[in-house]
Amino acid sequence: MPHDMNGNVLKAGDAVVVPCTVKEIQTGEEYCNVTLETNFVLYPGDARTSIVLNARQVALNKHESPEL
Repeated sequence: MPHDMNGNVLKAGDAVVVPCTVKEIQTGEEYCNVTLETNFVLYPGDARTSIVLNARQVALNKHESPEL
């Protein structure tokens, strides 16, 4: 049975949250794209998935505080 990272059953049409970090921002006069990288690695190994979305397709969850 397909399930999420917490063991909840998934089905087509479900809304999900994908924890990602912004790795790059590409801006232009008519667009702003962001490259996102998943926060959790793929098992086995340490690969992460990257996706590019228009900035209007994402919502800020939190700002990371700079290290002091």
